[in-house]
Amino acid sequence: MKKVYSHENLALLHTAKGLLEINGISCFVKNEYHASGGHVGFGSIPIELWVQDDADAETAVSLLERELSNSSDRPMWTCSKCNEENDGSFETCWNCQRENTDTE
Repeated sequence: MKKVYSHENLALLHTAKGLLEINGISCFVKNEYHASGGHVGFGSIPIELWVQDDADAETAVSLLERELSNSSDRPMWTCSKCNEENDGSFETCWNCQRENTDTE
């Protein structure tokens, strides 16, 4: 097992987890519930994403760097099936799960 990503935003971390799982990389979140009632506040303990197989770590890091660093540069897009507006970081429509057919 190897840590490949850490972020204080749980939603972004789960987005990264989904990205790895879609690409066939088995992974899990560590420290997800660290602030669920004790004296420890958010941000004190990093929320981490780990891969099960060390051999997948390099691929996972590369994939996350490529996909997450470029997501803010992509323009918003409108789904051709349900006309829902989607953030440029989404490859599939959040509403109906149709793939973005306008990607380069």
